[in-house]
Amino acid sequence: MKYGFNVDAHFFSMNDSIRYNIADSTSAFYYRWDYNNETPGVLAQAFIQWKYKMGEKATLNAGLHSQYFSFSNSLSPVEPRIGFKYEINDKNVIAIASGLHAQTHPLYLYTYHLTDTAGNKILHNQNMDFVKSIHSVISYTTNIKGSLQLKSEIYYQYLFNVPVEVQSSAFSLLNQGSGFARFFPDSLENTGTGYNYGIEFTAQKYFDKSFFFLATISLYESKYVGSDGIERNTDFNGNYITNGLIGKEFKIGPDKRHTLALGLKVTYAGGKRYGIVDTVATNLQKEIVFLDSSYNELRFRNYFRLDVKVNYTVNAKKTTHEFGLDLVNLLDTPNILGLTYTPNPDNPSQPYAERNQLGFLPLFYYKLDFKVAGKPTN
Repeated sequence: MKYGFNVDAHFFSMNDSIRYNIADSTSAFYYRWDYNNETPGVLAQAFIQWKYKMGEKATLNAGLHSQYFSFSNSLSPVEPRIGFKYEINDKNVIAIASGLHAQTHPLYLYTYHLTDTAGNKILHNQNMDFVKSIHSVISYTTNIKGSLQLKSEIYYQYLFNVPVEVQSSAFSLLNQGSGFARFFPDSLENTGTGYNYGIEFTAQKYFDKSFFFLATISLYESKYVGSDGIERNTDFNGNYITNGLIGKEFKIGPDKRHTLALGLKVTYAGGKRYGIVDTVATNLQKEIVFLDSSYNELRFRNYFRLDVKVNYTVNAKKTTHEFGLDLVNLLDTPNILGLTYTPNPDNPSQPYAERNQLGFLPLFYYKLDFKVAGKPTN
């Protein structure tokens, strides 16, 4: 049995300013966000875990978690969690788990404020409650001859108590974090929902005889419901993603003391979701704003990236020299990150442009390890 208590104190300063008239160098900056907390927001968490061996093959894990956040006066008194693992034989294992989880929101969401006629700041979202979710998963793992392992996993996550706008809209806090745009929330309430489910397959060969690989395939669905009651794709609903990783080492030199390592990684995923831009609201807020009517009905082209790594290690008597070269996005594939606000006085009807993710980037490094008094030291 394991139990404990954890306390975090949050001190924060939230400031965000913008100059509305960019063409006028004398235009003053306007503070859209300006808040500093006088007392810390305290997040207190208590937990207890119990692990029980049910014979030679079965293991039961159970626990309770509780948390309280003083800044928003949010309390999640009981969050039960349970997991069960059964070893069918030496090579096959099945596991199942489920649990309730609560989580705070990014701190800046609690501190955005309106200003009344007297100039007082009103933190209209300070009392947002935790977002909560129920996680359920079942997995099956089999170990094949040697160092090869296959694993399949099915999961379902139901989210509730999600902050959405009080007025009817497509907004949901579940979509925040998919980009880098600032967000200025209207009055929010914890009435939104969402869900994620999918299946994953993994084939992995652990490093053995100078060779390893890892391959994964994930098929999934991610949906949410805002205050308008309409079910939509979340910003993260790419539907599928595949990854491949492979590496090989070669012993070289007259006494096989040196090592040449080659690695390759490839990723292919469904394109990111987006919608039709509301140009009026975008020009007003100086941030990308999408129309509710078509939110996340469109998607960018699929994502593809190929990385290659070359590593050469020289083992001397008292030192080890390591030379590495990482070729990130070797093919310089133009993957889209999203839309960004780009004001254009000549064309105010299109104040945005596509922004690409990282292009081709070669990275070189050198590392020296040496021994002092017979002990290796970096």
